[in-house]
Amino acid sequence: MKILLLVTLLTVIYQIYSYAVTRKREEKQRVCRGLGIVLFSVGVVTLVTRDTFFVFSGIFLMMLGFRLLAHSLDRLDKKIFIDRYDDSPLD
Repeated sequence: MKILLLVTLLTVIYQIYSYAVTRKREEKQRVCRGLGIVLFSVGVVTLVTRDTFFVFSGIFLMMLGFRLLAHSLDRLDKKIFIDRYDDSPLD
C-alpha cells in the first residue's frame, strides 16, 4: 500500500516539476524557487520517518528541489560571460 501511495505521489510531484521547468523568464525563476524550497523541505521531513520507502523518496524530492533551485538561479540576461577569454592584457 505504501509503495502505491509513494509512486502516485512522486508521479504528481514530477508533473508539477515539469510544469515549473517549462515556464519562461521571471515566472520560471519565481515558480522554480518556490517549488524547489517546498520540495527540499518535504524531502528533509520525509527523512525523519526512517522508513526505507520514505527515505528514498525523500532523497528523490531533495534532488528535485536542488534542481529547481538551480533553475531559478539561471541568469535572464546572458550577454555577459564571466569565463570568456580575453587575450589582450589589461592596460
